[in-house]
Amino acid sequence: MSLKDKVILITGAGSGLGKALAVAAGQAGAKVICGGRRKDRIQQTAEEVTKAGGLGTAVEMDVTDPKSVEKGVKQAEKGGPIEILINNAGIITGLKPVQDLPVEEWDKIMATNVRGPYLLIRAILPGMIQRGFGRILNISAPIKHLPKATAYCASKCALDSLTKAVSYEVKGTDVLVNAVEPPFLDTEMHKGGKKPEEVVAEILALAACEPGSPSGRIVKIA
Repeated sequence: MSLKDKVILITGAGSGLGKALAVAAGQAGAKVICGGRRKDRIQQTAEEVTKAGGLGTAVEMDVTDPKSVEKGVKQAEKGGPIEILINNAGIITGLKPVQDLPVEEWDKIMATNVRGPYLLIRAILPGMIQRGFGRILNISAPIKHLPKATAYCASKCALDSLTKAVSYEVKGTDVLVNAVEPPFLDTEMHKGGKKPEEVVAEILALAACEPGSPSGRIVKIA
């Protein structure tokens, strides 16, 4: 399915994988809503999207805050209903044994990595169902049993379950819900691994899968 003129919301678009996905979608002619907390970063990404051949728009939002998500989605949809949602925003902190992990850090990671995608899906899914079309892609992780990263691992396991559960809820429609496990990437959050630009083509292909494609998948990218 072509991304040309498709309206795509990508969270965490200010840097790393989110930014790379946004620019690549722009190169394909998409209308890309660059969501994130850092206004200067998402504005820069939106400008790069437009330079690449798409139409970039920056929308400031905190994915952990229901009111911020609701406001952000309304602003995003001024350019047309969101057809593709890529839940990319995520954090990894608190790399320490579980007994030393403060409750506040656990809550912060779960809020961004699980509550965030839930809030975005909750806000956008009804319109997709009503229109009879939508694609939701959640960015998961390749390793989910990493010592000293218990909160992060638990959050990505929860995200996988959310993906499958929502896919079952919309079974029989052309709203397809999947998750992708990219390899470790060289970003601000994690040093070492592949460059985000090396995996964006495969991720966007899954985000733009054809009608009738499988839903509820957790797809691993080497």
